[in-house]
Amino acid sequence: MTYIRKLWNLLLYAGAEKEEYRQLLPEIWKKNRELLKAFSLFGTVMFFLLFIVSRLTGGFPAMNSRTYLLCGTGMLLILLGSRYAVPAHPALVMPLVYGFEILLYVFGIRISLLHADKSAVSAVAILLVCPLLFYDRPIRLSCLTAAVVAVFSAIVIRMKEPEMADGDVWNMITFGALAMAATVYMMRIKIQTLMQSGQIERMSQTDLLTGVKNRNHYENRLDAYGETCLANLCCVYADVNGLHEMNNREGHAAGDRMLCEVAAVLQAHFDPEHTYRLGGDEFIAFRMDGHPETLQDEIAEIRRELARKGYHVSFGTAGREKARGRIDMREMVNEAESNMFADKREFYRRAENDRRSR
Repeated sequence: MTYIRKLWNLLLYAGAEKEEYRQLLPEIWKKNRELLKAFSLFGTVMFFLLFIVSRLTGGFPAMNSRTYLLCGTGMLLILLGSRYAVPAHPALVMPLVYGFEILLYVFGIRISLLHADKSAVSAVAILLVCPLLFYDRPIRLSCLTAAVVAVFSAIVIRMKEPEMADGDVWNMITFGALAMAATVYMMRIKIQTLMQSGQIERMSQTDLLTGVKNRNHYENRLDAYGETCLANLCCVYADVNGLHEMNNREGHAAGDRMLCEVAAVLQAHFDPEHTYRLGGDEFIAFRMDGHPETLQDEIAEIRRELARKGYHVSFGTAGREKARGRIDMREMVNEAESNMFADKREFYRRAENDRRSR
């Protein structure tokens, strides 16, 4: 059963687990869009150049001119879709990828039929190369390859002389099987590489103790917040009180546990993608295009949650409206930090008063 499961995962998810593959889908779509833009641009230029040359020269190329024109037009539509439709609807990239591949297969079959007295070299070459161009599940690519082999075989048996048809069919079956084996092997390598690069990227962006984004990622993304928000932006600066005392009193494991629980509460209230640990006991979070008027109530709720765990965090906030012009992120963060320090001083003043009253 273990071998069957491994084979099943190899065909369905290129050797990854189902959940791992699903987590990779946004990156797969991103990679495929980049590849599709490049290949469809090349295909558009190539087919239209071939069309122009075929109209000027006559002879052998002239027989293919209409095919070049139709394929060039199809490539242009795919290029436009990858550039303008996919950014708004990322999942559309896969139908466009299949459209690109099917267009190339149709081109290979069409050229083979236009030159029925010659071997289907173009169709075989496309059959070998096409499944390796993009990222996808091996079983889908293999099924598409098998379908192309079956359709091509049925067409050439009907349209070509028996001797020529037999050679084309055997070539397509042989190289089709080779293409499917190569597809499974190459997709496994490509997906594993994608997983490893994703793990490395996550490790470079993530604070290993708390699981929130780290300072390095914060520095890289800070200026972009002022540009990507549409209406407003809020900054929340948080500092955990009593970390040093807890480390001395209960040990560093207790201090680490406190940081992890504070980080978990912050992530529950703010988007994990926009919550960072700046170092030590300091955290910062951003909220784009939310409701600034409810932010203080939410911070009060966070204080209550942490108080039930026996922890206290000082908070400082700052907000900006995009309509008022460019947002100076450094100024905004400094304001939030200053407000946090004021809150921290008030906390320790109250703590000192409490100790004196006792």
